[in-house]
Amino acid sequence: MKTMFALIIFCLLVTACSTTYVVSSSSEDTTADEFNNFVLGKEAEIILRDSIVNNATDVYLSADSLSWNEHENILKSSVEKSDVRKVIISNKFIGGIEGLAFGIPSGVITALIIAGAFGGGEGGVIILSGFGVIVGALAGITTGIIIGHSYVFIISGY
Repeated sequence: MKTMFALIIFCLLVTACSTTYVVSSSSEDTTADEFNNFVLGKEAEIILRDSIVNNATDVYLSADSLSWNEHENILKSSVEKSDVRKVIISNKFIGGIEGLAFGIPSGVITALIIAGAFGGGEGGVIILSGFGVIVGALAGITTGIIIGHSYVFIISGY
């Protein structure tokens, strides 16, 4: 029982949601203009092909390159699109909402498992379920805000 409870908690802590987009000139994919509109004013993490990670603002995708301002300085950096593996934008608010959506059911299920294991009566099950909702909601929101929801953009050749 303790192992199952620890496994449920571990899964909650490492679970994160993300949305992935491919940016290309194809009409079925996200276009450069849509990408530029989405990242406007947001902080991004740019991962290059050689696994170098850049924390960036003012990200802009042109026909042949990706440019950005680095957090540490005001210098603008730029690389060819083929050197970019992906661009990640994190949204803490959406992560908190998703954490809440996962946390409440997980808290209730955990509470019901505990109530079943200890043979709690009907009143005990109701109280533990309510406690599970509160603990699950708090754990889910906290984890969701820390991890956030990631929007991953794969830059494809034009």
